[in-house]
Amino acid sequence: MKYVALDFETGNGYYTSACSVGLTYYEDDRVIRSESFLIRPPESVGKFHWYNIKIHGIRRSMLKNEPTFDQVWEQIRDEIEGSVIVCHNAVFDTEVLCRCLEYYHLPLPHCRYICTVKVSQKVWPELENHKLNTVSEALGIDLNHHEAGSDAHACGEILQCALRETGSVDADELAEKLEMRLGVISPEGRCSCSTAKEIRDEKKHSASRRRHTRRPGINAVHTQAKEK
Repeated sequence: MKYVALDFETGNGYYTSACSVGLTYYEDDRVIRSESFLIRPPESVGKFHWYNIKIHGIRRSMLKNEPTFDQVWEQIRDEIEGSVIVCHNAVFDTEVLCRCLEYYHLPLPHCRYICTVKVSQKVWPELENHKLNTVSEALGIDLNHHEAGSDAHACGEILQCALRETGSVDADELAEKLEMRLGVISPEGRCSCSTAKEIRDEKKHSASRRRHTRRPGINAVHTQAKEK
């Protein structure tokens, strides 16, 4: 199975402010290579926030000669297409990926993804917390925290440790054993990486919404009344 461990750093609260990305590529349990890129975000995202700078040390002034996201995407797109993306807190990194693609009017790839926060919570529940640095230290994984290349490699290694710990041959078997669903990204739509409990909660919430939805005729009248 092809895995791409992925980590983004952003300049501020906008997902499109991606200023660095790290990637480590795996074929099954073997690291093929690692790489990282600085990214020049669009001017429209504004100034970098001081707290983000404090975390990763990247200032906008450092990026004036760096490629924009769409230029970086040309170099990594083929590796991500068809792979399983591995992220620590995947809801963040996959959102950055999708929002940046959307900004540059680029189609989403076909890929799946797994969150190593959720995986580590299931496999090592005894840890004090499941932050990347905590899990990495517990597993003996070297980490230069918040350097995108190092973060990406660490979350890839966390997945490999989880596969070995559970005796799973790949992410599909691991997800089945941990009662999880791999996330999906595609031009046709997206689906989150979720635990069985989260999936049950989603279904309950969806059913509750349907029960409380007003009949179309009533909704139309209500809307017209507000408009008056």
